[in-house]
Amino acid sequence: MKENNFDLLRLFAAIQVLLVHANTHIMLDSGHSSTGFFAGIFSLLSHIPGVPIFFLISGFLIYMSYERNPNLKEYFANRILRVYPALYVNIFLGMLILFYFDFVQFNGELFGWLLAQMSIVQIYNAEMFRGFGVGTINGVVWTLSVELVFYIVLPFLIYLHNKNKFLIYGLLLISYLIYNYDLSSDKEVFYNKLLVVTIFPYIFLFLTGMGFYKYYDTIKRFVNGKFMWWFLLFIVTEVVKTYFIIDFGVVINILIWVIFSFMVFSFSFSFRSLSDSLLKRVDFSYGIYIYHMLIINIFVHLKMLGEIKYVAAVITLTIAFGAISWFFIEKPFLQLKKNSIFKEMHKNNIQ
Repeated sequence: MKENNFDLLRLFAAIQVLLVHANTHIMLDSGHSSTGFFAGIFSLLSHIPGVPIFFLISGFLIYMSYERNPNLKEYFANRILRVYPALYVNIFLGMLILFYFDFVQFNGELFGWLLAQMSIVQIYNAEMFRGFGVGTINGVVWTLSVELVFYIVLPFLIYLHNKNKFLIYGLLLISYLIYNYDLSSDKEVFYNKLLVVTIFPYIFLFLTGMGFYKYYDTIKRFVNGKFMWWFLLFIVTEVVKTYFIIDFGVVINILIWVIFSFMVFSFSFSFRSLSDSLLKRVDFSYGIYIYHMLIINIFVHLKMLGEIKYVAAVITLTIAFGAISWFFIEKPFLQLKKNSIFKEMHKNNIQ
């Protein structure tokens, strides 16, 4: 596991979310659509969702981090150093943007929103912001709420597994069934709308990632260097699902998620030096992920829509913000971690 492509995989996931959101809000929501090469790229990316990739590899890496140093104080301190510094800068910039466009009212609702954003309730959006951009200043940060709860419950999940691993299998299955329910549920119903931003539909992904780490020695012969096989199998299942209009059912859909998970981790452990060669241990993924909707919202609010040049501008600005975030915010705080896999990365290329 000393050499891997987790940095590259995270970057792909962040860019996938960026491109899908840019295409959706800049092009599709304004009644336009991309054509030619760009249409093909956006269509392809829709089949490889970035958020599930984040949850899968998070289960793997956070479990690895905790197992190597189960000191709870240091565990939570490391998680805080990874998430909150860049998030707080992001909140501050969001406030500046909203203030500039005159969407800020200094009242209880604003301070409630700030408290939610600065804690673990990033799913909350103040009504005063509904008229700006797409209606939420930074809608993607709901996934941080999910991720932060994953961090909190990880020690409990490990306890459950050690006590009776079938409890974990049951939880994984229940979560997957909730995920399937959520796909077709009526989001106008409050409880369904709330469900989609909780951990329950996604914890099966986090648990799957944990399982890949826990049983890595057993499954590594099916993963290491086998990416192209899993990728081809994934393509076949996606083509059948997309073009042959087959009702797969829950059981077969589980198989599809298994193939997706193996593809993700097989990429992590194939072409072992690829990530280090391309990225040089630089990780813009978190910055790209949390800043891109701030930029998209400005473009939407200014009616800079319907042209691919605006999509290109959003991408360029987001990558620039991601780079600034990494070098001036994230990396300095990550270096404060104790007994962290970030520091090991600089020795062993693990993060």
